[in-house]
Amino acid sequence: MDGPKEYTCEKSELRRALAKRRAELADKPALSRAIAHKVASIVRGNVMVYVSIGSEAATDRLIESLLARRDVSVYAPHTVNGMIIPRPLATLDNADSTGNLPEYCYGQAENAENGGNNAKIIDFCITPLLGFNSDGYRIGYGKGCYDRFFAEHACTRIGLAFECQRVNFAPDPHDVPLDCCVTEQNVIYF
Repeated sequence: MDGPKEYTCEKSELRRALAKRRAELADKPALSRAIAHKVASIVRGNVMVYVSIGSEAATDRLIESLLARRDVSVYAPHTVNGMIIPRPLATLDNADSTGNLPEYCYGQAENAENGGNNAKIIDFCITPLLGFNSDGYRIGYGKGCYDRFFAEHACTRIGLAFECQRVNFAPDPHDVPLDCCVTEQNVIYF
């Protein structure tokens, strides 16, 4: 396999190229299952998992397997005005175009222990991305939601990606690196 491709273009152009590369990838369901198997062995406690949309590494099987475990409480990111709010997940259904689930998918918030702020209790945050580099920086969708969440909340940051999403790029000053990235081939710690 070739190494990561070097990019010197604008991030918006890089996002388009990476989205195209990911969309054209063959056998995403099998690759996503391999990713899910690897990440499931890493996490425990309070885990926030994005609900996949489009050509992202699929998280439906991962979420279902985590919901069945006794050592894991599953949360889904609910985005409101560019801010991520972790919400307890009770069941899984189709997400809207932003990755938010229908209201009936969410369980009761654990308000008594954390003052209503579930973000304070997240141990692991599993995040989507368009690309990642060898220093653990990710290229997201350009809205900064996860970078803002990571900057304010201490949790282990795990990106899910296909190997073809590994690229060389310079991060922006506000970017927050991942702790690891899980692909169909590797668990890469930074």
